[in-house]
Amino acid sequence: MDKNTARIVADGLTWTRILAVAPITVLAWYELKWWVLVVYVAAALTDLLDGMFARRAAPPATNIDFDGLADLLLSAMTLLWLWMLIPGFFPRYWLPYIPLLVLLEIYMTSVRIRHPHMTIPHFEFGRYAMALFFFLLPVLIIWEDVSWFVHLVLIIGTASKIQLAWALAGCVRSGRAG
Repeated sequence: MDKNTARIVADGLTWTRILAVAPITVLAWYELKWWVLVVYVAAALTDLLDGMFARRAAPPATNIDFDGLADLLLSAMTLLWLWMLIPGFFPRYWLPYIPLLVLLEIYMTSVRIRHPHMTIPHFEFGRYAMALFFFLLPVLIIWEDVSWFVHLVLIIGTASKIQLAWALAGCVRSGRAG
């Protein structure tokens, strides 16, 4: 497969992940947990596959982190679907994770807006954290409340966001932010 075709496939898979948000939300609204599980797992697999194609692909046409934005959308929506499908999830688990994750994301978004040409680093730890996060909803649908797993996922996800925010702050301080 040539590099341009690989880019088209990678971007198509990313768009598939973005478009999957609507049907998953409708399924969650009607509390069709098993259908949510099937469509959600398919959407999460597009993240794995688009990465495989993107590493072999031509560089993207713009500096916009399209895959990162799709991941952010799916992550935020996963929190919504957890709220819709898992009774008591937020009262039990929201502190300190959700406020800290929101603050970190606001900071990182503001850096991206102020420095649109900055290359966003992708850390291996962040990839593993995102993959682990995508297991949260399926595990809770299948096994219901597994509190040690929820805390593990939220701690690792928060640590990953802190690592990325720290790297972005370093780029801004050193003047490499563009």
